Amino acid sequence: MADAFVSALFSTILNNLASLLRKEVRLAASLKTDLESLHRTFTTIQAVLHDAEQKQWKSEAIKIWLRDLEQAAYDLEDVLDDFKSEARGSGIKVSTFFSLQNPLLFRLNMARRVKTAREKVDAIAEERIKFHLEAGVGEAAIEGNNERETSSLVNESEVFGRADEKGELVSMILGNASHHDHDDLSVYAICGMGGLGKTTIAQLVYNDEDVAKAFDLRVWVCVSDDFDVKRLTKAILESIEGMPCHIQELDPLQRRLVEKLVGKRFFIVLDDVWNESLEKWDRLKQALQSGGKGSAVIVTTRLEKVALMVGTVPFHRLGCLSDDDSCSLFKQKAFGMGTSEGNADLETIGRQIVRRCGGVPLAIKAIGSILSSKRQESEWLHVRDSEIWDLEDEASRMLAVLRLSYEHLPSYMRQCFSFCSIFPKDYVMRKDELIGLWMANGFIPSGGPLDLHDMGCEIFSELTRRSFFQEINKDNDGSVTCKMHDLIHDVATSIKGYECCVIEPGERLKIPKTARHLFVHRSSSSTNIIDLSKLPPLRSLILDSNSYFLCNISNPSNFISNQKHLKVLDCGGKFSNTSFKSLKHLRYIRLYHSDVNALPESTSCLPNLQTLNLQWCRNLQMLPEGLKNLKNLRYLDLRGCSRLTSMPVGLGELTCLRKLSNFIVGKEKGGGIDELKELDLEEELSITGLCNVKNSIEAKNANLIKKQNLRSCGEAVIMNMELMKRSLMLSNLLQA
Repeated sequence: MADAFVSALFSTILNNLASLLRKEVRLAASLKTDLESLHRTFTTIQAVLHDAEQKQWKSEAIKIWLRDLEQAAYDLEDVLDDFKSEARGSGIKVSTFFSLQNPLLFRLNMARRVKTAREKVDAIAEERIKFHLEAGVGEAAIEGNNERETSSLVNESEVFGRADEKGELVSMILGNASHHDHDDLSVYAICGMGGLGKTTIAQLVYNDEDVAKAFDLRVWVCVSDDFDVKRLTKAILESIEGMPCHIQELDPLQRRLVEKLVGKRFFIVLDDVWNESLEKWDRLKQALQSGGKGSAVIVTTRLEKVALMVGTVPFHRLGCLSDDDSCSLFKQKAFGMGTSEGNADLETIGRQIVRRCGGVPLAIKAIGSILSSKRQESEWLHVRDSEIWDLEDEASRMLAVLRLSYEHLPSYMRQCFSFCSIFPKDYVMRKDELIGLWMANGFIPSGGPLDLHDMGCEIFSELTRRSFFQEINKDNDGSVTCKMHDLIHDVATSIKGYECCVIEPGERLKIPKTARHLFVHRSSSSTNIIDLSKLPPLRSLILDSNSYFLCNISNPSNFISNQKHLKVLDCGGKFSNTSFKSLKHLRYIRLYHSDVNALPESTSCLPNLQTLNLQWCRNLQMLPEGLKNLKNLRYLDLRGCSRLTSMPVGLGELTCLRKLSNFIVGKEKGGGIDELKELDLEEELSITGLCNVKNSIEAKNANLIKKQNLRSCGEAVIMNMELMKRSLMLSNLLQA
């Protein structure tokens, strides 16, 4: 589905067109006519987009029309982006660049490309007539949020109708644990369709106080569809030891695990298991059987075959919620911490809606979240009377129910959510990286009272509040991570799967021509075969840290350089010789764990760059001298760059910089600690090279104390700064 991206693209393009037409410049008559025509056409189409969105679910023709429209919009955006960048790179004012004073560039490029784009858009726009789309069918108004507390932790007061099932499982587990003659490993399987709350039940049991006291070790592992015995063994070991495990072979891994489990009563949850291979299960179980008496494992799965295969007792089939429990859950989501009193009519309609959710908690939460900001009876009736409830297939109906949540998001929030289909299922997404990717692709609207990053935080919080994101975790360093439920991921894929392409380990596939965002998952072997000659113009290329994607490319540097419309490049490995000169649209670079020892100087020629993440580039020794030219740079992450000994001068000129992980104080002018003075930095900052601070005035000029948004500058830094000032004062006294 393309509507959210089309709508957002249209808004961006309309703003760009209006900006050009507003400027008092002398445009050639034909160019001005084409620009004005495009502006009118885009305005006309924008009026019917929402109606097209609603009708596309029952009309394949409308769905295809929206996709064609999106591709045409992308092409036009590329034209406008290219010319803005060319004008900026040439040092020519836009008003001069687009005028008759610059006829060569104007005639050969602008006029031809704009005309081609205009003809393509006109042809597609003309087709809308046959669909009888209605103008003025606007997006549902998104009202202000009712603030109320949310938590990523399992809280029994937020779970309805599962107390008996939790109690039954806890009783069985503790009963077996207390029998010292019970030698066999007990495996309890929880089975049920997606969205019923299997993970929630397992979390409730896992966090039960009596369970915690009864076991020496507790381990939680998310398995998903990748039942790799080596990976799971390592995950269990790392959970027990609390540190990364670098053993690569299965036999020593399992021997190490046996050593840790011998004599220990453990409780392990294997969440979301799809593996139907008895051989794989037995290989994992063999190591687990070395634990102490009364040890237990819970397995959650959607597949009855898996439950029968692993369970040592009859599996627990999780049922749907009762009507009363469903209504209680719905009320909590729809009315929050408030009350439904005084909303008798809404409560009646709500009960009718809840009955259609079939007692599935995920669907109930999704619908409740939609209606939480709506108090008009007509809005609730619109949801109750939606055509999605008429679908006969239960799985289709479930996806349709969840799509309702999507449809009630603002267009910019819809594209932020659906972009997440670029990640595989069960992928752990980092909040800050996600916001950086949204920003780079232009999904976050600008021009409002909030900074782009702050607006991204609001979007993340809203998607979390509406249950699109779950398992929200905050690390000790403040980093926030999340996941998407499998069904929610299915919704995102159904919307944007044709444009967000994921290459899974070992897959052999042809990337669709419609792909704009490509994610290559980590793989244990270089078996991915990709027809690079037909690779479409990408906007995002994300290579997971261990991906062998590059092994199939004879010249990876040329491959990257030829992706001229790339906005996101996230990779490690072999890009030390890559020139970014032709990638003028790049906004996001992440070279995680790369072997690069120096970034190319062409990096400083990327005027749009917002994020430069060089985390754990241990060989990196220097940054580009022209780094100060990156006026739009917001994030510079240098954590783990242990061989970096200096910073380029003029860093204080990067006034958009919000996050700077490391700063090395230099001796030369423009490299001192006072470069930090005007930077409005957030979160954590590590400062080294304090021996180069010349005097207390220079130290004071860094203005660290007044940087209210800095969560931490490191106590050692502040202490050293104070000691340095005292030492300098003493030195001055002695010299006197």
